[in-house]
Amino acid sequence: MTRALHPQAVPGQPSAVRWVVDVDLPVGRVTAAPGTVGPLLEYGVLTRMFVERGGVWTWLAPGQSWTEHGPRIRDALAAALDLPGWEIDEKSDELLGLVAREILDGELAGYVASHGGVITVADAADDRLTLDFGGACEDCPAASSTLHERIETAVRARYPRLVGVERVGGAHHRPRGWLGLPVPGRGR
Repeated sequence: MTRALHPQAVPGQPSAVRWVVDVDLPVGRVTAAPGTVGPLLEYGVLTRMFVERGGVWTWLAPGQSWTEHGPRIRDALAAALDLPGWEIDEKSDELLGLVAREILDGELAGYVASHGGVITVADAADDRLTLDFGGACEDCPAASSTLHERIETAVRARYPRLVGVERVGGAHHRPRGWLGLPVPGRGR
């Protein structure tokens, strides 16, 4: 069975494509792949690959073009997804960061911007995500709800290994005086 794949550009990374497809593979960095995808990765046409729930991320080697290799990679990947022989390093901080950035810059960008906020990935390490809340999000009373109900849920759906999400920025991280007000000149 060959699966249909939909290519999606990765903003700021012209050598990368996220292939949107339903996959039932472990989530992480691909170290070896079956079928004709394997040689593309082994011989450096593809420099790296990641699998997440809902997609496969691929990067072309420098000097290669998607115009030349895209159809071949699409066909090879579609055929290989149901084959045995995938070797995947299931721990990938890089993939966690990519998924979180794609969610924040994609499906949640309009929601965050409509509230006057900015949320960026501060760190992705040990299957934990740290986000920086800025703009109106910094001191928003609903920030915790946005963090857990929207962002954490969306990231966990694509990266199930997620252990937790926390935030930096906002009044809750600033030193407070005896009246509960931020101490002038301290904090962010």
